[in-house]
Parts: sequence; structure tokens; C-alpha cells
Amino acid sequence: MERELLNPPGVHAPQAHYSHVARAGNTLYIAGQLAMDPSSAVVGLGDARAQARQCYKNLATILAHYGGSLIHLMKTTTYITHWGYRPLVAAARDEVFPAPPYPANTLVVVQSLAEPHFLVEIEGIAVLD
Repeated sequence: MERELLNPPGVHAPQAHYSHVARAGNTLYIAGQLAMDPSSAVVGLGDARAQARQCYKNLATILAHYGGSLIHLMKTTTYITHWGYRPLVAAARDEVFPAPPYPANTLVVVQSLAEPHFLVEIEGIAVLD
């Protein structure tokens, strides 16, 4: 099975020792995406919905690099730093996935993410055709 670790163009450089994507065959394991644009600037300071949108934008950019799109996501794990952000993140998810079929999702409320200004992180597993 062909395997690859990659940091595709169009998303921020990893902030630590990891790759954005681990590909095994046609399955992509996408590291948790934070609300950072390609220049590593934080998007949506204090705004969980804007941060979730940027996370999905990053996921879409990564998937596009492999010829895929968000419809190829099979599973996401969404991390938020406060339960009160759930409806805001859900609204952003509804923009991305307006109708079924939806990818499986696990929502986890955590004490903090990589840095205090991050409110949302979303990772994914995708299977390409």
C-alpha cells in the first residue's frame, strides 16, 4: 500500500512536528485543523463560528489537493473549548453540509487547544474514489 505524509500548499505550515495529512491508499487521515489562513494568521479571534468555517476551509483545501472535496469526509472529530460554542460550530457545519449524508462526527469539549485564542479544531478521515 502506498503511503505518504504531506503538507499541501494552501494551508498554514504545521506549528509543531506533524504532517497535515497521512495518506494510506485512498484514505486520508487529516490532522486537526485550526483557524489559520495560509500565512499562519489566526482567523476569527473570539468567534467560534468563523473559526469553524476556517477549519472546514482548510479541510476542503487539503482534500482538493488530492482531487477530493468535503463530500469525501467519512468522519470528523470536532474539539471546542466551551460547550456554549456548540450551536455556533453546528451552524458552520450546517453551511458546509446542508443536507444528508453527513459524515460521522464526535464532538469533544476540551479545556484548551494549542494556543488560548483557538476555540475550535476539526480533524477528519476521508476516503477518495
